[in-house]
Amino acid sequence: MTTSLWIGLTAYAVVVAGWWARHVALSLPRRLGLVIEPGGPAPPGVISVVVPARNEQAHIAACLKTLLDQGPAVGEVIVVDDRSDDGTGAAVMEMAAVDSRVRLTRVDTLPQGWAGKAHACHVGGHAATGEWILFTDADCRFLPGGLTGALAYAERYDVELLSLWPRADHRSFWEHMLIPLCGALILYWFPPLRANWASSRLAYASGQFILIRRDAYTRIDGHRSARNTVIEDVPLAQHAKRAGLRLRTALGADVMSVRMYVGYREIRNGWTRIFVGALQRPWKLLWSVWSLIGGSILPSVGAPVAAVVLWIDGGSDIPAIRVLCTLLWLHVVAVYTVSFRAWGLCRCRRRYLLFYPVSCAVVAALLLRAAWWMVARRPIVWRGSTTGTSVFPDAP
Repeated sequence: MTTSLWIGLTAYAVVVAGWWARHVALSLPRRLGLVIEPGGPAPPGVISVVVPARNEQAHIAACLKTLLDQGPAVGEVIVVDDRSDDGTGAAVMEMAAVDSRVRLTRVDTLPQGWAGKAHACHVGGHAATGEWILFTDADCRFLPGGLTGALAYAERYDVELLSLWPRADHRSFWEHMLIPLCGALILYWFPPLRANWASSRLAYASGQFILIRRDAYTRIDGHRSARNTVIEDVPLAQHAKRAGLRLRTALGADVMSVRMYVGYREIRNGWTRIFVGALQRPWKLLWSVWSLIGGSILPSVGAPVAAVVLWIDGGSDIPAIRVLCTLLWLHVVAVYTVSFRAWGLCRCRRRYLLFYPVSCAVVAALLLRAAWWMVARRPIVWRGSTTGTSVFPDAP
């Protein structure tokens, strides 16, 4: 029994050491060229921007303004109005009257076998004329020099598809509580250091920012590989990497910001969909649940409990109990200091880490919901439209 106990404590010590090792990983992005800085002027017309929009009347004008303010490098902004019924098209036409670079394309019928956003991107991408195509969303806001900085970064590293992790624009309680942790889980499964290796099968892209060479986009036949997937971005990246494209992801907090969802209901439904489409396998969802419970919640509870037990017991004469208490506290400190630094990378408000165990419990429930959706093959409806039925690219 004693031997088994010490073997267990040794294994737990390795887990705790792994948490502390994450501090090293958090120190590497800038040294390894994984941070995109704002840039200066770029050749005129080199970038075509495609914005798929479904019922985005409230957001589209602000998005377009920040895109047009990027300067002459943006040669055209193609807004694909995907069957909107809220005045999105009229809002775009008002912008087009002010700046001729804005173009509106309307989709009235969704072809069979296609999901809405993938089809809108496909339509806009094949209408683009620039050397580079940027796919972005209506809830994105671009910072001064951000887009030209990303373009310079892509050319400097000779990549054909660049995606980034944007700055978080969170305003409500549940946004601060849940979205940073949801994003951290995606980062856990798609670390840039691995995703950027040409020899690695891992591939990642965020639909909020996909900058791709137009000739490369044509070679992979646009978004056709992701035409029937739950989300379009990760499957597109997987297909692109298999096709031999050079992919790269980086941190882009100085390039753009995004406010993904407003309110708990949107967060719950939106991130359930993302977890299904990005992680793609039930075991990854369940492992994520265990990592939140065993890696964050249990030590957060166990450390103070162990300290109280030791205090009541007068320090305990059993060495294993003292070692366990020490490891629990080292674990908790590592969890919170790593999270503190990680939240800072995306400019999230760190004071909400005070409620971190609650955040872990709610996100674990979202992951279980996603696992159920996947196992039950539940149709996923987003913004009034059914998304694709597959989680993998190249689905029929």
